[in-house]
Amino acid sequence: MNDAATIPASFRTSGTNLKRAKTHNHRVVLEIIRTRGPIGRTEISEITSLSRQTVQNIVAELERGGIVVMHAGKASGRGHPGMKVQLKADHAFSLGFHVDRLSVTAIVCDLVGEIVWEKSAGLSAASPDAANARIIGLAEEFRASKPELSDRLFGVGLAAPGPFETVDGTPSGADATNFSEFGSKENLDRLQQALGLPVVLQNDASAAALGEHVYGIGRNFNSFAFVQFGMGLGAGLVLNGALYPGSTKNAGEIGHVCVDPVGPPCTCGNSGCLEKYLSLNALCERLALAPTSQYSVTRIEQLFDEGNEGVREWMRDVAPYMRQMISMIDMMLDPEAIILGGIIKPAFLEALLEHASPLPVPPYGANGQDDRIRIGTSGATAVALGATAAAVDALYAPQVSHLLL
Repeated sequence: MNDAATIPASFRTSGTNLKRAKTHNHRVVLEIIRTRGPIGRTEISEITSLSRQTVQNIVAELERGGIVVMHAGKASGRGHPGMKVQLKADHAFSLGFHVDRLSVTAIVCDLVGEIVWEKSAGLSAASPDAANARIIGLAEEFRASKPELSDRLFGVGLAAPGPFETVDGTPSGADATNFSEFGSKENLDRLQQALGLPVVLQNDASAAALGEHVYGIGRNFNSFAFVQFGMGLGAGLVLNGALYPGSTKNAGEIGHVCVDPVGPPCTCGNSGCLEKYLSLNALCERLALAPTSQYSVTRIEQLFDEGNEGVREWMRDVAPYMRQMISMIDMMLDPEAIILGGIIKPAFLEALLEHASPLPVPPYGANGQDDRIRIGTSGATAVALGATAAAVDALYAPQVSHLLL
């Protein structure tokens, strides 16, 4: 029996057409300009392997569209300095939202990630309806305060704690570690209609990884894992320069890896999940703080600064799980770096690393072994920044799917 028909189409088994190839080439050139500009057209040609004439034609079209600008490069030696291509940052703006059960953070960025507006606000209830109302309200507030920019908004990025599209679709109620029902297709359709803009969704860890990749130290690595310490625990994966979302956009749910089969039950339906031990939600339970309170993280930071023994004891207890998590990521992905970030202050994460030392070393070695585990530089806004970057990627970045027939 021939089962070939059941194999889904992929980049290796699907052809392309000239129209889509042209669109892809435009996106490739634009991505080079966005990430490496100002840059000369000859250099773009060398990087992309496109002919100089093709690059010149694409750049000319982008310039006519107002997306890029040309200016003279710095003179070096004899001769006229070459012309450089640079993205026109204020050509368009993206609106990003970091959403959880406690609050919404909104950020508006230009095409190079410069923040032009930001605001955070709490939720009246831990529900999609409350989150939607806050998102719509913040979008209206931006449009009212920056009317000269609002007509240049091209898309909205949303980031929330997953997993999304769960098997049974059961709302997760008061569980602070995820917001699955917010990411349902029905809810996203409602938001897109209300906002009047295209909407893209990422889980919070993937968005944080993208934010760190575009705007933080992640830009120095081609492949890395970003571990997001929220109330839950997740990882965003950047592999070969691109965010890896997974088949259901839930890749990196490392918090739901079983580390103890007879451990406490988890909301995902399994037992002994990693985030039942290593997460801010677990620490809240240890300290008798309400994980659904927007003040709990602030209180944890205060206790940490005071040298609270309860916090230090928890760090000592979870150190084996920290080492286990890092080892799993190393063995599965072989990344250049593992970056830690989240909604808690960097000093807290640094202390977690110290308690987990010595960290496991991959048996095959690693370049830059002493500093392969890093603390992210995008800070608490990494998720919202990543949400804006997700919107930019959806519109501008080259994607294999755009080449498939």
